[in-house]
Amino acid sequence: MNEPVVLFEDADLLVVDKPGNMVCHSASRPAQASLTAWVRARGVTTPRLLNRLDRETSGVVVVANNERAARILGKQMLRRQIEKEYIAICWGRFAQPRGVVDQPIAVTKDSMVYTKRVVDPVGGRPSVTEYEVTDWLSGGQQRAETSQTFCHDDHNNMGRGFSVVRVWARTGRAHQVRVHLAWLGHPIVGDKVYGPDEKWYLEFIEKGVTEEMLKHLLLPRQALHAAAVTARHPTTQERMTWRAPLPTDMRTFIEEHR
Repeated sequence: MNEPVVLFEDADLLVVDKPGNMVCHSASRPAQASLTAWVRARGVTTPRLLNRLDRETSGVVVVANNERAARILGKQMLRRQIEKEYIAICWGRFAQPRGVVDQPIAVTKDSMVYTKRVVDPVGGRPSVTEYEVTDWLSGGQQRAETSQTFCHDDHNNMGRGFSVVRVWARTGRAHQVRVHLAWLGHPIVGDKVYGPDEKWYLEFIEKGVTEEMLKHLLLPRQALHAAAVTARHPTTQERMTWRAPLPTDMRTFIEEHR
């Protein structure tokens, strides 16, 4: 597993580029290397993560090195003064080049994956995601046929290649970007929960990544990258943006499908 890369560090903050397939916390998976354990090994006794990424999501994570910094950044988060930008590779071509998804999200009881979320207009929590398509990619006939297995929306254009999108999570719900993109009919390539079939997640837990799984998902992890986080420094109050370059696996996928 690749190690995190330090993007910025001072007395208050540690900002890193987390690799895909590294958990932020290892409480539920003690055998796995975690980002918090890695940060502790650098001398931060009680690391406080401002933004937590899913295990398979790569990119920027901001860590507060002390309680004061955590408190100030936490207030910024509550006031929605922190901007989080993602890059995702999705199935199909979006009908519109940009848009806003304003749909509540809640945990579903109708899934074998206990952490799975869905759009729930009645019981969900307010969730807002903005997106902008930056590139369209081609896809072979075999991939097009595979993608048809999870067409579930009238405005779905699955099977017509792929889209690269910039995404801004205006709220901070768990799985928000993945849920909203799937709700649009364009799940993220490689997503084992919100992609073609959640059975691939269950198989992954039991067996890891398999050849059959890759035939359907195309990538061993979800193609989602936290590209940038913007916040005010807790001491200087300077508005800062930290960026992480697109990882090799996503760059390669894009280059192979141009």
